[in-house]
Amino acid sequence: MRKRMHLRVASALAGGLLLAACGGGGGGGDVADSGAPEFVSIATGGTGGAYYPIGGAMGSMLADEIDGVRNGTAETTGGSVENLQLLGDQRTEIAMAQNDAIYNAVNGEGDFEEPVDVRTISMMYVNVLQIATTADAGIESFADLAGKNVSVGDQGSATELFMRNVTETLGMSYDDFGEAQRLPFDDQTTAIRNNQLEVGTWVVGPGVSSIQDLASSEDLYLVPFSDEEIQQIVDGFPYYIETEVEAGTYDGLDEGVPAVGTWNTLAMHADADREFVYQVTKAVHENIETLAGAHPSAGEIAAENVENAIAPLHPGAIDYFEEVGAEIPEELYPEEWEEN
Repeated sequence: MRKRMHLRVASALAGGLLLAACGGGGGGGDVADSGAPEFVSIATGGTGGAYYPIGGAMGSMLADEIDGVRNGTAETTGGSVENLQLLGDQRTEIAMAQNDAIYNAVNGEGDFEEPVDVRTISMMYVNVLQIATTADAGIESFADLAGKNVSVGDQGSATELFMRNVTETLGMSYDDFGEAQRLPFDDQTTAIRNNQLEVGTWVVGPGVSSIQDLASSEDLYLVPFSDEEIQQIVDGFPYYIETEVEAGTYDGLDEGVPAVGTWNTLAMHADADREFVYQVTKAVHENIETLAGAHPSAGEIAAENVENAIAPLHPGAIDYFEEVGAEIPEELYPEEWEEN
């Protein structure tokens, strides 16, 4: 039996969380006695998604909560794949990424030529594949995308990875589309509104601003998946789950839309200082309300979500989760784990 996860997410989104960029990727500056760098880089995504505002709030929060951190910066990127590549090169301290990209990074598959030393510090919330078009586009199912002008997500993003996996699993390819473009979220909204694009794809937490923006001016239609399609997808990949975009998530969305999704991971490098990772993990889980003020999806963060991790936990994160009594699956203890 498949497990359906209902996501009740408010559509309101706090905007304008722009942090002054202090230091480059990979932090820099002096390192405090706690192991914390002076500047903390957080690899997020485009400004129209959920990662960026959450990362902005997280950067400010870490500067307030951790001794030695002067500034935390949300870096705009192409998304999960690029974030993990930056993490592997140790050009960022913290990376946000979907579990499908995490799986490929850990195993050196897909866009990753070699395995990346990724370590989980928190499981955040479920991203949902949302295929958005307008009600007058003549699209009612995934098969109807054939011959249409479709954006499959930004280059280097987990949206594109997810869309590629789903398209191939359902017996299609990008060649079946009239044109397959690779646009950031905000650009998809603009292109659909200007009749330059028929379909945009988002793999984000429901309630994202760029889809809400589209719904405010167009008759939004989210393409549903059939039960059979959902079964094919979740059976084919260990990191995809059945879910739903609930009615009311966007203006005009009067019924729930059957969908597929994947968990989001907050990750750091295996070589990151154990005490610093402990402090980051603790700060994130003790300031969920602050992060949810930036985007409601962050309100789903909880210690018990750790069971959904793909990459091993960092020892510093284990220190925190054991402290609060979270159950940690045996397979998530990394090879470098040593108890104090």
